[in-house]
Amino acid sequence: MSQSFPVAGRKIYMHDTVLVPPTSGLLDAADFPALTDDGWIEIGKWQSMGSLGGDQATITTPYINEDYDDVQMGTKNPGVMSNTFGVIPSDPGQIALFAAAGDKKLRAFLIEFPDAPTGASPHGSIRLFAAYVKEPAEQGGEANTMGLMTVDLVKYKNTVRVPAAATGGPVAAGSGT
Repeated sequence: MSQSFPVAGRKIYMHDTVLVPPTSGLLDAADFPALTDDGWIEIGKWQSMGSLGGDQATITTPYINEDYDDVQMGTKNPGVMSNTFGVIPSDPGQIALFAAAGDKKLRAFLIEFPDAPTGASPHGSIRLFAAYVKEPAEQGGEANTMGLMTVDLVKYKNTVRVPAAATGGPVAAGSGT
């Protein structure tokens, strides 16, 4: 049985270039920039992580002469990942989010887990996904709360899982272009 890890310590990055998806099929790791590419920009003050999963339609057909409906699984929807960040106007990742918001262009995202093994150039478990960035929504709060913003990432197709490894990393966090 493998060890589980808390959400704390995870990092989220957005790549600074537009992602061109494959013309058919699902995404795989080769569709994304390399982990060591310095175009990955860490988004700071990540307060809460949204869902990486999606949903699948349930097809239900009732029949007059039967006690139970027929149930089948339909098409999949990759979902929307809603994330909350503490507002830092000078953060390169947050600046990149605002720049990408609403431009209707697909972006590459990377989440790294804090489970990197010992090695020469390690990286933790990785989740890669493509998404459109919706307009960030800043929200108020009480006197003793930090300013926050929620950013919805409208996911495109599947999430790619990359296992932690002792080589092939680390994720290169650039400052954006």
